[in-house]
Amino acid sequence: MTNEFTTSEKIAHFICGLAPGDIPADVLHRARLHILDTLGAGIAGSASLEVRLGREGLGAAYGTPPPEGGVFLWGTSSKMPALGAAFVNGLACHAFELDDSGGCDHSGAVVLPAALAAVALRTDGGDGGAADVDTAVTTATLLRAVVSGYEVARRVQSALGGYDSVNNAGWHSTGVCGTFGAAVASGVILGLTARQMVSAIGLAGSFTGGTWSFIGDGAMSKRLHVGRAAEAGLNSALLAKAGFTGPRDLFSAPWGSFLKLYGQARDINESELYHSLGCEWQISQASIKPYATCRSTHSAIDAILDLRSRHGITAESVRSVTVSTSALIADMCGKADTRSLVSTQLSMQFALAAALLHGEVGLEQITEQGRSNPRLTDLMGRIRLQIDPSQNGGSAEPRLSVETNTNTWVVQAVRAKGASTNRLSDDETLSKFTRLAATRLSQGAAESIVSLVMNSDDMDNASRLLPLLATDSEPALLE
Repeated sequence: MTNEFTTSEKIAHFICGLAPGDIPADVLHRARLHILDTLGAGIAGSASLEVRLGREGLGAAYGTPPPEGGVFLWGTSSKMPALGAAFVNGLACHAFELDDSGGCDHSGAVVLPAALAAVALRTDGGDGGAADVDTAVTTATLLRAVVSGYEVARRVQSALGGYDSVNNAGWHSTGVCGTFGAAVASGVILGLTARQMVSAIGLAGSFTGGTWSFIGDGAMSKRLHVGRAAEAGLNSALLAKAGFTGPRDLFSAPWGSFLKLYGQARDINESELYHSLGCEWQISQASIKPYATCRSTHSAIDAILDLRSRHGITAESVRSVTVSTSALIADMCGKADTRSLVSTQLSMQFALAAALLHGEVGLEQITEQGRSNPRLTDLMGRIRLQIDPSQNGGSAEPRLSVETNTNTWVVQAVRAKGASTNRLSDDETLSKFTRLAATRLSQGAAESIVSLVMNSDDMDNASRLLPLLATDSEPALLE
């Protein structure tokens, strides 16, 4: 590559030039695990209020798919046109905060709904080609699309200075950076040329956004950022495929530079978008979440669960819990507010109280019945956060002081379970998928999905996965 290439062109040429053997086996294995994890989150999330409202509010506007077309809404008996399905499935993946993190931040929930909607379009001949063996999307192509989506989404965030820089400025990083990942992943599935991929990246930059204003009242817009990024990324790729052009120099344009609009001058580093392409694979930095709360609460949950297990601590015996953490986590997760699902999942007090009371923080705990439990509410009142100036950012690992009727323990949380440096085992990841899939799918369907995702040959037809994500009924609301 020469200096004549813009950053978008460097990315596009790399992505479109990837050959089957260019992606290491361990990276492809991570992609399979993250696909499975995202599917589990989305299948369970089909029962969320956000998905129901999204379908009711926009269903007519998206229209009805043709009899033999459309894209399945995971965990339901319904289909929508591709853009609508990408949006709704994106909502579903993020609805219960069980989707992966450490990407853009939530890469799986934007990349996979867009990519699978594009697979459905290819299968139906929606890209202008016939749905036959020669045009089928192979498993190898799907994996390359997912790896590429994670690659670009996180690199955009890194070029803006990283997660903390983006979020400290008030932007929700998934809404700002995720659209690029969805556009690139969709573009790989649709077979974009490098020139078209440059346009898809440029067009994606016109769809980005999303602020942290939801944190004040627990509004649902947090989920919107994810669904919108998935939808907009697919939109960008489809337009580029048709010849609709986007700016060749999005990231450093003299007027309207994406990085200058969203980033702080001191933190911007455009080279993060391309300097280690093919050497440092970004999906390897992503984490799989064991708990249904904000990732910034997870290391503290681990610490509490460890104390509970080793010392037999009960909720009733706890006099107080003091969490010393960074200013960012204190601002983001410091409210003892369970009035909405979003505010509950962003509450450190809720997360630790649920862990102490139940020994887990999952779907049952975040429901309205679970989060309004009087015992939990009482325990939350005994948990407080304080800012430790020595800690920084959303990945800080808090220090906890737990006082009981008989003792006091001070523990330093370590890297959260599920993080890239403290991974869930493959069996734990598969078990998480099975539990979430069981909320909507039969055991046979779940086992078939695991087999297809984890064991399929590179030349297998990826569209075989699509009908397995549907059911013969609509989900009951879980709120």
